[in-house]
Amino acid sequence: MQLHTGVDMEVIARFERLLTKPAFLQEIYTEKERAYIGEKPHAAQTAAGLYCAKEAVAKALGRGLFGIVPREIEICHDEAGAPSVTLHGSAKAHYGNRSFALSISHAGDSAVAFCIVMGE
Repeated sequence: MQLHTGVDMEVIARFERLLTKPAFLQEIYTEKERAYIGEKPHAAQTAAGLYCAKEAVAKALGRGLFGIVPREIEICHDEAGAPSVTLHGSAKAHYGNRSFALSISHAGDSAVAFCIVMGE
């Protein structure tokens, strides 16, 4: 089994501005993710973390977000808050046989995510 890694880091303040742009939200986040962001008291921090996670997943798949539609990578959270990856559309068709380990963190003005992809 092969392991691939991806990491991304973003400045949270950038997402304070981006959250005011409906087109950005529609292009990047799924409906479930937009609802998740909307229910959080620190929406920009949450949005930055989800974006980092999508980018880390895409990098671990060897594509980056230039090769995968961001909405096709959905970041979900379990009852304890642990993140997981659900793929949709062409991302699922191409990479659905992979397993993902994902971690998201925030500190000060930054968010970071790290992903390990297991599979072919």
